[in-house]
Amino acid sequence: RVVMAIICLPAALLLAGMAFLPRSPRWLVQQGRRPEAVAVLRSIRSEAEAVAEEQEISQEIERSRQEGEPTWLELCRGRVARLLALGIALQLLQQLVGMNAFMYFGPKIFSSIGFSKNLFTTITNLVNFLATFPAVLLADRAGRRRLMLWSNVGMAASCLLMGVLGALYVDHIPPNPNDANDEGRWEVTNRCAGWAIAISVFFFVFSFAFGFGPIVWVYCAEIFPLRYRARCLGVTTVANWLGNFPIAQFTPVLMASVRFNTFFIFGVFCIIGGLLSAWLPETKEVPLESIQKLFDQK
Repeated sequence: RVVMAIICLPAALLLAGMAFLPRSPRWLVQQGRRPEAVAVLRSIRSEAEAVAEEQEISQEIERSRQEGEPTWLELCRGRVARLLALGIALQLLQQLVGMNAFMYFGPKIFSSIGFSKNLFTTITNLVNFLATFPAVLLADRAGRRRLMLWSNVGMAASCLLMGVLGALYVDHIPPNPNDANDEGRWEVTNRCAGWAIAISVFFFVFSFAFGFGPIVWVYCAEIFPLRYRARCLGVTTVANWLGNFPIAQFTPVLMASVRFNTFFIFGVFCIIGGLLSAWLPETKEVPLESIQKLFDQK
């Protein structure tokens, strides 16, 4: 009960804070409340920029209204299909880099090589929480593309180090056939290697939390035309959870069969995510109505 009560506190703070959030300018324009939309934009833009952006929003919404409600089949054609494939790829890679493998199975793996399960979970969650703040602070300064790129570089380096150290210094002790509750365990033959593996995990979580974790959601929310945005975001969100399924189901199988080489597999997906991030156009400080132009050269 105490744990449930603690969980309710941030939810209550979020609920209270939402009362002070301004309305979305795009929603206000859709409701015909254009002066209010300009007032909201004026809080983050100069007068001229606010008026110009409100006019762009109005034109985009009017164009969407004239074109009518999109069909699902339209998502499979032309530029929208290519953007949707990009969003699906980003969301799948966000899972396949292995972050949730550490969240789901990290305590079990690292308790078996001599670390406290509760301490590992506490540090991992704390790093994940604190490292999200740089994403909030840097998304509009360093840019989305750069954060995702360096995030994948950090995760790939961590996976490489964990794979190498695990292959060299971690032995698997098979389960006792006479004990039904014995699932086997890992044994670290070098204490320094054990600490290096643990630190690599924390660095992996840090790298994910400041970049590829939150920024993928931001990027996917920006790249789709207004007319298709709701449906495309729904599809990409489904892709994220579909990507979570193999991580949850097959990580234990991989750890049992290829052992710490599993981290090399995650590292390959980190490299793919880094290459994709390097290819993406930067959307920092670009109005949503103008982002489509960034993909003209892509």
